[in-house]
Amino acid sequence: MPAPAPSEATAPAPSGPAGPPPRNPAPDTSWAQPAEVSAPSRNDAPDDAAWESFPGATAVPRAEEAATLPQLPEVPPLVPVDEAAIPKPPAAPVATRPPPVPNRVSLLGARTVGEGGLAAGLSLGFPTVSARVAVGVLRRLDVLAGVDSAYGLMNELRLGARWMVFDGGPRWSLGVAVEGSHAFFLRPASVEERGARYLSGRRNWNVQPGIVGNLQLRGARAPRLFLDVRYLLTLDTEPIQGVPLGGLPPDVEFSSAFPIRVGAEVPVSEKTSYAVTLGGDIRTRPDEADFMPVISFGVVTGF
Repeated sequence: MPAPAPSEATAPAPSGPAGPPPRNPAPDTSWAQPAEVSAPSRNDAPDDAAWESFPGATAVPRAEEAATLPQLPEVPPLVPVDEAAIPKPPAAPVATRPPPVPNRVSLLGARTVGEGGLAAGLSLGFPTVSARVAVGVLRRLDVLAGVDSAYGLMNELRLGARWMVFDGGPRWSLGVAVEGSHAFFLRPASVEERGARYLSGRRNWNVQPGIVGNLQLRGARAPRLFLDVRYLLTLDTEPIQGVPLGGLPPDVEFSSAFPIRVGAEVPVSEKTSYAVTLGGDIRTRPDEADFMPVISFGVVTGF
C-alpha cells in the first residue's frame, strides 16, 4: 500500500540559521498593568522585628558570650576641679616705650645750646635761602655763623652772638642777639633795578642787633614759638645818585630797616625740629618798598 503523505503538523522545521531580531520590537508594558499589593490591616499589631532586622545589623552578645570578650579598663569618675586653685602662668612682660625726651635745641629763639653744644639749620623761602650754625661757648652764650643767599644774586656771610639774658626754665627764654655781615652782589648797583638789593634790603655791610625770645608749649614734642625783632643798619659803599643834577653821591650811605620775624620750631625728635618763619622788613629808604614780606620753611637739628 502507498505510504501516507505527511501532514502539516508533522512537517519538519526548515533548517538554516535564524534571522536577526526585528529592528523595532514591541515594548514591554507589563509594568504598567495594575497589580495587587499586600498591605497590613489597619488594626494589625506593628512588626517590630521588621524594623530591627535591617541588613548589616550586629548582634549584641548576651550573658556568657559577653563574659568571654576583653574588658575595657574602668574609667574613674569625673571629679570637679576648682579653677581658682589652679596656678596661672605668669603674664608675659608688656614692652613699654620710654617717655619721649623733651626737645630743647633752639636756633631761632633765645635758648642757647649750652657750653660745647652745636646746632645747625637750613631754610628755604622768600627772598633768601639761609644756613645757620650756633656753637655754645658758655651756658648762656652762643657764637652764630651763617650764609644768606638771594638765589645767587646776592651772597651774604654773617657772624654774631646770642646771649640768653633771662632763663625761664624749659618753658621760656629771653635774650639779645647781634650779627654783622658782608654781602656780595652779582650785579653792580648802577645797573641793578629792583634786584637783589631791593628784595633783600641788604647793602655791602650790615649790622643787626635785636631782641629774641621763645615760648614752648606744654609737652615733650610741643611746638616752640619764637620772636625775633631786629634793627638793621646798612652801609652802602657804592651808592648811586637817583636824582638828575643831584651831585656826586657820598662814599658811604647809611640806611636802616626793622626786620620782624615770628614762627615756630616743631620738634619731631629729641634734637630735630621743623621751622616755619613769617614776617617782613619795615624799611625807611625812599627808593624801596615800605614793607617787604618774608617767609621760609626749614629744619633745625642739634649735635
